[in-house]
Amino acid sequence: MKRVITVMLTLLFLSSIALVPPVFMTGTMEEQADISLESLAVLSQTTATGVRVAVYNEANTTVPVFSAAENLTNYVNEIRTLLESAGHDVTLLTTSDILNHKLITADFDVFVLVNNLPRESITKLVREFWMGGGGLLTFNGAMSYLWYESIIWPGVSADPRGFAWDYLRCDTQNVSARHPTMLDYDVNDTISERTANWATTVESFMTGSPVGLYITPLLRNVTSGIYLSGLAMDLNHREGGRLVHLPGDGNNIAEDFESIIVDSVEWLKPRIKGRIAFDMSHMPRLGIDSWDSELVTIYVSDDNFYQFRNLAVNHSYTFDKLYPSASGNLTAERLAKYDVLVMIWPDLELQASEYAAVDAWVDAGGSLLMLGDRTGLGGSGHIWINTLLQDFDMSLGTTDVLDYSTCVPGSHVILESCSALDVGYRNYLSVLGEAEAVWYDLGNPVVACQDYGSGRAVLSGDMNIFDSSQLPEASNRWFALGVLNWLTADDADILLLSDLTNGYFEDCTMALNDLGFPYMLVGDRNYLVPNMEAKNYSLIIVDEPNFSLSSAILDAIYSYVDEGGKLLMSYFDMDSASTHPLWSVLGVEYSATVTGDPTMYVWRNSHPVFNRPNDHSSIEYRASPMAADDGDEVTVLAGATALAGATATEQDDKAFMTLSNGGRTIFASYLIFMCNGDEDSSAYRDSVELWQNLVTYMVVTSGGFSLDTTTLLIIGVGAVGVVALVGIAARRRGGATASPPKKKKTKK
Repeated sequence: MKRVITVMLTLLFLSSIALVPPVFMTGTMEEQADISLESLAVLSQTTATGVRVAVYNEANTTVPVFSAAENLTNYVNEIRTLLESAGHDVTLLTTSDILNHKLITADFDVFVLVNNLPRESITKLVREFWMGGGGLLTFNGAMSYLWYESIIWPGVSADPRGFAWDYLRCDTQNVSARHPTMLDYDVNDTISERTANWATTVESFMTGSPVGLYITPLLRNVTSGIYLSGLAMDLNHREGGRLVHLPGDGNNIAEDFESIIVDSVEWLKPRIKGRIAFDMSHMPRLGIDSWDSELVTIYVSDDNFYQFRNLAVNHSYTFDKLYPSASGNLTAERLAKYDVLVMIWPDLELQASEYAAVDAWVDAGGSLLMLGDRTGLGGSGHIWINTLLQDFDMSLGTTDVLDYSTCVPGSHVILESCSALDVGYRNYLSVLGEAEAVWYDLGNPVVACQDYGSGRAVLSGDMNIFDSSQLPEASNRWFALGVLNWLTADDADILLLSDLTNGYFEDCTMALNDLGFPYMLVGDRNYLVPNMEAKNYSLIIVDEPNFSLSSAILDAIYSYVDEGGKLLMSYFDMDSASTHPLWSVLGVEYSATVTGDPTMYVWRNSHPVFNRPNDHSSIEYRASPMAADDGDEVTVLAGATALAGATATEQDDKAFMTLSNGGRTIFASYLIFMCNGDEDSSAYRDSVELWQNLVTYMVVTSGGFSLDTTTLLIIGVGAVGVVALVGIAARRRGGATASPPKKKKTKK
């Protein structure tokens, strides 16, 4: 589902005309217009606009019984005006709104507490938003909430004011970090707020927290540096979204703090691979949190999906619960906001309209993860699941297996990094036609998957495979990630190999999440070729800084490029196969191996790969000591263009980055991941920004024929007009156009 930001398209297109190089793109005219326009809406991670902000608006400032905060206020209008003037969408939410489940990550990116605290009835719902990947911006006394809801110190569920935090009368703050929330300031700059009692915490408490490694001190009291009045938290591989806490109460906002507030909101926005909804509206047999007890059949401390949510959120997904709604539960409007719907064995029947809505949603590009179970479980969940899947080629069988087993894998790409699956009491599946068995127990299918129309679905005969008791077992965790990766890649035109660790936290992956392009991630190089064979991709990205690629992989990449495919490749080990024909088709030949963390110099500083969306035209990429083999110097062959190299001035055999095949391929023989400094002082790693630029160029401008400025303008304006006339509906990920639907596959 391709993202389109209609308002930005024309402006960005017109402002970008001068940057478009002589070569533009391949494909039909319709494809060109679509790719160029949506891609020109791509924004740097430092310039996020249109962040969807919810500000808590609660006139009752009585301090909750479990808080030790004081002097709470409700000054929300200045914050709203400031953020709206910066181009963000701001909504004031009341306690009643949040009780009605309006605070969800599908609708909002950031939630703001302006020196106020959630009322007792909604403390867990606000926590759910953060646990689901939403960003939190809190001010002053709202620090109390961060403690008693275990956000900045997991396990602490009381307010430790007077011990871990307190109010300190001060006005001047000292900047403690060069951080994306502080783009207008450098370390040791001072900024002023009016003199008042501002909530502060002792830095040693923060560093001693179980999540202390993920906390960045932003502001210190200028006279007592042990006290922090501002901090940022990015839990990354743990749980929950980002957090920024600042002094102030929203009244007479100091000029020094205006940019900090705006920059904080932009940093807090989740950068995601997909959006997940967990159905709570049909009495699932198992839930997620202890406070779900009234909406689920059983709550057991181990048999829940708490860890599954954490796993998803900290691998680039957002996660919402779909609560029962008076306006309808599984409706087209609600489903349209999500990429994946997770359904657990329901003990409440779906309505006829819901069966139809889910079927149509999957057919149009949604993805369903259905966790069924054995027929003897009790209730009619198996009947309702099969009714929902009646047009699919997979269904729950009639078995009631009462033991534990380890399943063996089939051969689907969804099985990357998986060798076994632990299952409990279970059902076996009927798998026909277009569906494919994924896991087998004694030759019987236990898990299956299917491409259905433009969407995808996965069905399990054991609902516990991803719960907190079984998720840590065998390959269950890896399979859960594989399922979410595959389900959110139904519309992907990009295939990414990135296997330094597992792919999810690498620079190129983060760049793609920042840009918002759908992609299929491969974290194990041995799964690259199977994925290339499973689907045709418009662009393949190979980010391989750690392992030598086999001849079979190089052969497959060669064939792909030779047949006209677009390739963006960063690879360090040409010398292991220095005569392979892939290199010549990429316009280079091996020259020498480089070590010692050399600098990469920009040779074509006017080229878009160095100035859009991030301006790197005047920097030198300095490597950090990270690798024994930093890559290779290459000689550029006729017809190719060297973009950067190992020397300050261009030399024929010293290139590090080469453009060839009419802009269809870029090969970096230098390890991009080593450029993890911040030479442009943007507060973001150069390596991520360079990947953003490279990907943007490949999606927007790579191709094989020339278009002049006038033709580009006609295409751009015409395409925007088509968009306006057709009125493309935002279907998923906050604003997306539907891919042309494939023919629905019905049961044979």
